[in-house]
This record gives sequence, structure tokens and C-alpha cells, in this order.
Amino acid sequence: MGWALVALLALAAGLTAWQDPRRLRIGVYLTLAIGLGAVGLLGRLAFVLAGSDDPLRLAWALLIGLGVAFAAVVVLGLASVANGILMIRREGRRPANLLSLVFGLGVLGYCALIVVLWWIDLNHTEVARELFLWIVAVGVLLGYLAFVFVAFVGYGLLYGWAADRWARPVDAVIVLGAGLSGERVTPLLASRLARGRQALERSRSRGKDTHLICSGGQGPDEVVPEAVAMANHLAEQGVDRDLLWLEDASTSTEENLRFSARVAAEHGVESGRFAVVTNDFHVLRAALLLHRMGLEGHGLGARTARYFWPSAILREYAAILWEHRRLNAVLLVISCVPLALLLVRAVASWA
Repeated sequence: MGWALVALLALAAGLTAWQDPRRLRIGVYLTLAIGLGAVGLLGRLAFVLAGSDDPLRLAWALLIGLGVAFAAVVVLGLASVANGILMIRREGRRPANLLSLVFGLGVLGYCALIVVLWWIDLNHTEVARELFLWIVAVGVLLGYLAFVFVAFVGYGLLYGWAADRWARPVDAVIVLGAGLSGERVTPLLASRLARGRQALERSRSRGKDTHLICSGGQGPDEVVPEAVAMANHLAEQGVDRDLLWLEDASTSTEENLRFSARVAAEHGVESGRFAVVTNDFHVLRAALLLHRMGLEGHGLGARTARYFWPSAILREYAAILWEHRRLNAVLLVISCVPLALLLVRAVASWA
């Protein structure tokens, strides 16, 4: 029954991706399938060890497995804290730059609670049992958040890899704007433009009359619209200006796509197919938005500096939770039931 469920989830992921890969549910199906498959394999291994001549072999295997998992989580927390400190040094103390640091401290704090539980259990078993219940209750909530995170990040990487290799030619390549340095593009935006130029040339080489849309309005601290600076940069790099269309009114990703589709329609491309170029951490959410707006196409990602990636992907994850807030609210409430029951019991015991 278990392996049949794994196969069913994998089939559902494959069929959904065949219809339209721009759906987050594919990542959910794949994560469930891989997780259940791993549990099945571990269960099979435990059965083999339990039937061996040495009765302690299973206990040692479980102990080593738990130790490795705990060490991996600690390393994740330490790496996130180190990345958060680096982000603050290089990018400043804006709230968005603190995400990696806060995440790492939260992970280490939870690990510390587990260590405290083990230490208390040496002398105060009843207290340890109560603390264990609280840790498990909090763990149910964190487990749901971790599951969504793994599904989002894992499928985002898979989608970006697949789109980069097998994407079809498009009518227009939309490069999303970003902040400027004076009238010049920043290194981050330059990487998007280089990726957009690559997509433009690739699509035209396959017989499409593809154009590139520079999409970005003028922010309050910018001297020119982002689209103008982007077009100037591409022209300096040797791109024919006749292949460039400008969309210089947008202030958000949704407006980037809507207004760019309008620009394409004004040039005779209606119901066209688009490639949306952004940074790799943002590519899946841009593709999901493209799908939600009823536009055909795919997302393409430009490389991001390694130190910037963790905080950026945490921001994207928070945005995904918010964009699906109704469903997440229901599931979060359900995952909070054990914690709520413990709180009710604690209040009743104090009364």
C-alpha cells in the first residue's frame, strides 16, 4: 500500500507537470513521494537489522541516524547565522537582510531545547517527559513549515534546471528590472540582462522573431526608468535596438508581466509565449505568477551571489506562504492543535 501511494504521488506530479509545470503542487507531490519512499526504505532497513543476530544493531543504527540528523540541523543553524552576519556586513541591517540570521538562531534555539531535554532527563524524568511533549508539539508546527519550504525550494531548483534546458522558443523575453546605480545597471541586473540576451539569441536561432522587453519603471530614488538603463546596457553590449521593447511604468512583478504583455500586444504579439528572466531564487514564483495571470511561457533564472541566496530564498518562501495564505492558515491551525491542547492543559492545571 505504501509503495503504491509513492507511485501514485509520482504519477500525479508527472501528469501535472506535463499539463503545466508552473504549479507548486508538483513540488508537494514530489516531496511527499520522496519522503514516503525514504521512510519505506528506512523501515525495510530497520526490519532487516531487527532480525539480525545482534539485537543491539538496530538500536545503534537508530542512535547513529538521530545523531547525524541532529548534527546536520546544527550545522544548518550555524551556517545560517554565519550567512546572516555576512549579509549584514555586505548589505546592511535592513529587515530583509536579517532573515538568514533569525532563521539560524531559531534552528539553534530549537536544538538547544533538545539538548536541555536530554540533560534534564538524566535527573528529572517527569520534567523531561513534559518538556518532550512541548518540543514535539512545536515540532509539528515547524515540521509543516519545513515541509512547505523543502517542496518550494526543491521544486524551484528542479523547475529552473528543466526550463533552462527544454524550454520552447518564445515570442518575447521579459527581463524584470531591479534597482539602478545612477543611470547604470547594477551587477545583479546585469546578470539578468546577460541571461535575457542569451534567451533572446537562443530563441531567434530556432526560427522565432523574438524580441526582448526591458521591464521596469522609475523608482523614487532613480534618475531614469529601469527599462531605459537596461536598454542602454544591452545596446552597449551589441544588441540591436530594433529587438528591444521598453516597458517603463511597472512597480511590481505583477505589473512587469501585465504591462509587458500589453507592450507585446501593441507590437502585434497577442496571446504570445513569454520567457520571464529574473534571478534564480525568484524564477519559480515568477513562473507561478505568469500562470496565474493566464500568460503562456516559463521562467528563467540568472545566477545570484552565493551569500545573497539564503536570505533571498527565505523572502521568496515567506511570499509563497502569503500568496497561499488561506490554505496555509487552515493547515497551520491544524498543525497547532497539539500545542493548543498543551496550553489548555497547562492553564487548567494552574486554575
